[in-house]
Amino acid sequence: MPLPELMLLADAEGEDSAAKWPNYIDDIYAEFRHTAADAGLVFRGWPVVCPYMEPQRGAPPKQPYQGKHFSFWHSMSTGPKEDERVPDFPRCERIDWIGWVIRNAEDPAWVRWWENERRGDRGPKTHVPLWLFEHNYAVILDKGRDRYFLRTSYVLNGNKPGDFEKEWKGSIKKTAPPPVK
Repeated sequence: MPLPELMLLADAEGEDSAAKWPNYIDDIYAEFRHTAADAGLVFRGWPVVCPYMEPQRGAPPKQPYQGKHFSFWHSMSTGPKEDERVPDFPRCERIDWIGWVIRNAEDPAWVRWWENERRGDRGPKTHVPLWLFEHNYAVILDKGRDRYFLRTSYVLNGNKPGDFEKEWKGSIKKTAPPPVK
């Protein structure tokens, strides 16, 4: 099954980049809704939920920016602070890869996945990286009690592919049966 084509700003309606940008955001959000948020995705028998509101530590969830899913904004932008994230074109262009990766996550020819523990503001969390290794693209899920939550997605740059390879191989060693004596 081929990967979805990239969604480029150049293909959006408008005379120049400034005119294209709002149309592009609407286009990729519509694709996100169709292929991820409203697609009924399932991973390992549990539903995958795309959070609409931003979770807040010790406070009610924050309303969505411009009426679009929190998980959409997090999957198409980058930055260390939520309120200061900026659009990331490689993420934007691959927005409909999210659903594709989740639907194909258990096909080891395409996707490698594992669980890892990460510190969160509210205690440890189990993250599940879904790594489309031939394209250095990752979808990150948070494991809940009876569902997964889309955390983010991104293109792996710099040392990140090597880090993923090391984590993935480490997870195999943890789950491998002990040698027979």
